[in-house]
Amino acid sequence: MEARHTDLFGSVPFGSWDTATHMYWIVRLLALTDPTSPMGAIGVNEEVLEQSVAILNEEGSAIGGVFNETMPPFDVEPPLREDDPFLDTIVSVWEPVYTTLGAQDAEALTALSERYPAFREAYEKGKVGHHLLVARSDDLPKGDAFELVAASAERYRDLGYEYLVTEATNQWTGAAFEALGGVRVHFSPFQVRSAVRKSAEPLEGVTTSPNGFLSDKDSGGMFYVIRLA
Repeated sequence: MEARHTDLFGSVPFGSWDTATHMYWIVRLLALTDPTSPMGAIGVNEEVLEQSVAILNEEGSAIGGVFNETMPPFDVEPPLREDDPFLDTIVSVWEPVYTTLGAQDAEALTALSERYPAFREAYEKGKVGHHLLVARSDDLPKGDAFELVAASAERYRDLGYEYLVTEATNQWTGAAFEALGGVRVHFSPFQVRSAVRKSAEPLEGVTTSPNGFLSDKDSGGMFYVIRLA
């Protein structure tokens, strides 16, 4: 807990053990910076920087943003940085979520590629964008956050991409994609089978939840695709 993470954004400790802190490190370690770059030379994630979108206030400060990337091959694991205690912790704790989303990606992308040659060709050419995460501060009304998703689609059109996909883990994101003409091609309910150990109290070294499921929502993860071209 006394370790500090150092990159171009500064040198800081991990912080409190809560969901907000975890989300902060997921964004910083896996989106804003390159998780494959070595310790001591952690660089900006140029791909995410080019494809992402932010909303600024009148003072020029970001009050909301969308993190995007090119959809990677679902059957290739990138070589993540070694000996990084922060990255190791985040990846291990959230491994059940990544496993579930990875399985959904594999099923949805395989089905789309087999049924639609145009999608398969675009995917093979790296012309399928991936909406990772949308985030907002209290200064940005929730309804206005839709503009971030719409701006992402426009950004990808400008970059010459042909499709945009996402794993919508909340219904708001799904509704945003549907409003933009997106189609749901896969649904994975949250509360069908246990994904982690059930425990009312945190357990050291084990990812748990009070009910054994990834979420207490009665919905599930939805994979959407938008045709941009």
